Amino acid sequence: VTMVLGVSSLLPSALDGNPYFSAGFGLGVLGTGFAFLRGAGKAAATMAQRHLLVTLEVTSKDRAYPWVLHWLTEQARTGGATAGAVAQHVTVDTVAQRLASGKTLTRFEFTPCPGRHVMRYNGQLLMIDRVREQQTVDFNTGQPWESVRLTALGRTRSIFEEFLQEAHDFATSKQEQTTTIYSNWGTEWRPFGPPRRRRPLHSVVLDEGISAHLRRDVSEFLDSSKWYADRGIPYRRGYLLHGPPGSGKSSFVAALAGDIGHDICVLNLSEAGLTDDRLAHALTLAPPQSLVLLEDIDAAFIERDPRDRRSAFVTFSGLLNALDGVAAGEERLVFMTTNHLDRLDPA
Repeated sequence: VTMVLGVSSLLPSALDGNPYFSAGFGLGVLGTGFAFLRGAGKAAATMAQRHLLVTLEVTSKDRAYPWVLHWLTEQARTGGATAGAVAQHVTVDTVAQRLASGKTLTRFEFTPCPGRHVMRYNGQLLMIDRVREQQTVDFNTGQPWESVRLTALGRTRSIFEEFLQEAHDFATSKQEQTTTIYSNWGTEWRPFGPPRRRRPLHSVVLDEGISAHLRRDVSEFLDSSKWYADRGIPYRRGYLLHGPPGSGKSSFVAALAGDIGHDICVLNLSEAGLTDDRLAHALTLAPPQSLVLLEDIDAAFIERDPRDRRSAFVTFSGLLNALDGVAAGEERLVFMTTNHLDRLDPA
C-alpha cells in the first residue's frame, strides 16, 4: 500500500513538469474552445437566417424566371450605383435577327452571370445568387438547370411581391406590341424564338366578310365566359380553316392573335413522336391568354407504319377526345388548318 501511494504522489508532479503534456493540454483546450465558437457561430447564423432574413427562389422552370433576369438586366443598365455588382459581372446572350432585306441584325443582351451579386432595391439591400447546375440539365432543351435566389432583411415577403410585380410589368410592357410563339417541348410549352411584331388583321386578304365574321365571333366568345359557366357548358371554341397552301390560313391566325392580344401555341400533328396522350396533355397545359394552332390535322388520318418510330401516332379518336372529350381543357381557343378537307372524317 505504501508503494502505491508513493507512485500516485509522484505522478502529478511528473506531469506538471512535463512540457509536452502542458502543451497538449493547452492545445486541447484551445481546440475545444474554437470548436465551440464555430458551432455557436453556425447556430447563430442559422438562427439569424431563419428569423431575420427572407428568401425567394425562382427556378428556370418557372414562368417568372425570364422576367426576373430581364428586369435585373434593365436595372444593371440604368441603375447606376444602385445596381451594385449586377452591372459589373454579366453573361451575354447574342441574338441574331434576319431582316426582310437580307441583312442580319445582331444585338447583345446582358444578364447577371452565375454567382452572388448585391444591389439596392427600394432602399433595401438585396442579395442575388444565380446558380447554374452543370451536372443537371433539362432533357427537353439541353440547357443547364438554373435558379435565382433573392435574400433580403426582414420577416415579410412583401418586398418579393413588389419585385416580381415590377418584373412582370416590365416584361409585359416589352411585349405589348408583340406575339409570342410557343412550341411544345416534351411535356411543356416553351417560347420559340423572340416575340414577333404583331401583324395588322387587315393585312391578311380573305374572301369578303370572312375576317370580320371570325373576329366578331371570337370577341363574343371571349366576353361570354360567365354565360358558359352559368349553364355548365365547357368554355372552349374551335375553328377549322381549310384551303390550298399559301391561302393565308396561318397568317390569319397570327394576325388575329395579335389583334386580340393572345399568344400562339403551335402544334403540328405530323410531328415525330406525337401521341394521343401527349396531344391531350399539351392542349390542357396551354399557357393562359393564348390560342392553340393545330396545323395539318389531316395528318391524323394517314396510315402509318407502326415500326417507324419517327412517325406521329395521333389517332382520330385521340384528336376528338383532346378537342372535346371529358379531359379536354377549358378557356381555350383552338384553330385547326388543313390543305385537304376531303381527307377529314365527317365527324
